[in-house]
Amino acid sequence: MKKKITGFVILIHVFLCAFSWAWDDVSRAFIEERLVEKGLERAFVQNMLYDSRISLRPDIAIQNLFYSSPQGSEKKPYVMDINPKYIEDGRLFIKDNHEFLSSLESRYGTSPQIITAILIVESRLGSYPMPFNVVTAYVNLALLLDPDYFKRVQGLYADRYPLLNDEVIINRAHRRARWALDELYHLVRIAHELDVDPLNIMGSFAGAMGPAQFIPSTFHSYGVDGDGDGIASPFNMKDAKASMAHYLKSSGWSETASDEKKRRAVFYYNRSEVYVNTIMMLYEELGKEGTVCQDVLPEITVEFSSQK
Repeated sequence: MKKKITGFVILIHVFLCAFSWAWDDVSRAFIEERLVEKGLERAFVQNMLYDSRISLRPDIAIQNLFYSSPQGSEKKPYVMDINPKYIEDGRLFIKDNHEFLSSLESRYGTSPQIITAILIVESRLGSYPMPFNVVTAYVNLALLLDPDYFKRVQGLYADRYPLLNDEVIINRAHRRARWALDELYHLVRIAHELDVDPLNIMGSFAGAMGPAQFIPSTFHSYGVDGDGDGIASPFNMKDAKASMAHYLKSSGWSETASDEKKRRAVFYYNRSEVYVNTIMMLYEELGKEGTVCQDVLPEITVEFSSQK
């Protein structure tokens, strides 16, 4: 508990420090040029980057670099903390959505249990609030490609995070920044297809969206229309479930596959062994009859970051 409180205090301090910076301190042109190179219209990009809904949040970069991997519990470091309540909720979710989940199993070979297990971890079955402006998340990550901005981040946070000066972290920051630019491009394309303002899209600090916590590029490739309205939206629960099934099948999932192959398919969803262990635990528990044993696992503590 002390460890969690300490981490929270650090994040709060980092968050407050972020407000001492202003957009005038960095160049919007840096991001603008790279998005235009990817094919977005300059006028649109300029309007987006100068919108007041975007804020400069270096704390988002810190969170992505140091807090993005799922963590196990103190008692069971190989699996995330899950409140047994969510397993009971998951069983009820399967019952309430039996017809649709069964149709997905017939089409994609994904059982209601695996879809529900992932939804429990990713968004508490769609009930978890998404507090981050996704454009802001990606812009702040993308800015790590700007050498001057990255030096400012190092100067502000290196005492608390000395690894910011480590070559491994620096290379990771650059990879995440390039990834964020790609995701921002795909986010804008999805917003255009849905006819929504990308600056109104909320998600996780890693830029994942909707109940299934898809990142934009993954949804662009695997998103499908689940409710038959002719639109594939990561924010629509039926579309999200259908897209999860499509993605899992494309990653090799089959109910008759070996445990190793199933685990590999889940690993593509989130490249973390702790995440895979947790999903497979839930998958097995949801397949059991009766009441969940109260010592399965304690409380859920999840940060959302899918398909990374």
